[in-house]
Amino acid sequence: MKSYAAQQRKPTDYIVAIVVAVLAMGAVIYALMSGAVSKLVQEKPPIKTEVIKEQPKPPPPPPPPQMEQPPPPYIPPPKISVPPPPKAVQRVTHVKPPHPVPPSPTPSPEPVPAPPQGPPADAVPDHSAGARPINGAQAVYPDEAMEENREGHVTASCDILPTGKTANCTIVSSSGGHEFVESALDFLRRARYQPAVVNGAPVTEHHHVLHIDFTMGDD
Repeated sequence: MKSYAAQQRKPTDYIVAIVVAVLAMGAVIYALMSGAVSKLVQEKPPIKTEVIKEQPKPPPPPPPPQMEQPPPPYIPPPKISVPPPPKAVQRVTHVKPPHPVPPSPTPSPEPVPAPPQGPPADAVPDHSAGARPINGAQAVYPDEAMEENREGHVTASCDILPTGKTANCTIVSSSGGHEFVESALDFLRRARYQPAVVNGAPVTEHHHVLHIDFTMGDD
């Protein structure tokens, strides 16, 4: 049997044994925990943080080239030949006045010589007044009638003076319009004719008939 002293020390031994066991268990647990933690630390490396810079966006692709349509081929306009307008033709004709019939000769006394004078008005001319103006005057074709391709005819009766001028002109007949009459009268005022001649001297020829024809032609 144990002694009393030994029995009295027994609780203390129990306590010490318990404390030692607890410490041993704590050491074991600490060792285990330390190993596990270190293992976890070794297995999981630290997370590295890195700032990612935003990459610039690439420029948009260029648009596809547009095919330009070639211009249409040049077609020269057709040549149009415009014939020139027909030239106006003016023809001026005249009609010789009828020659007066000389009276039948009858016996008469010898005439008394008279002083020389100009030829009598009813004397038969050696030749009548000329048919064309000697100063180159021409009748003017009216513009309005030419544009409308109208023709006209004017017949006038004039006295041809010894100077070749016309006087006392009257219109015998006309056709085509009043423009032709006005142009014909203007032409007759400007015209100068070779006067009629009697015995070598110019005389007045009365009622000299002139025809002014306004016609369109190529000549």
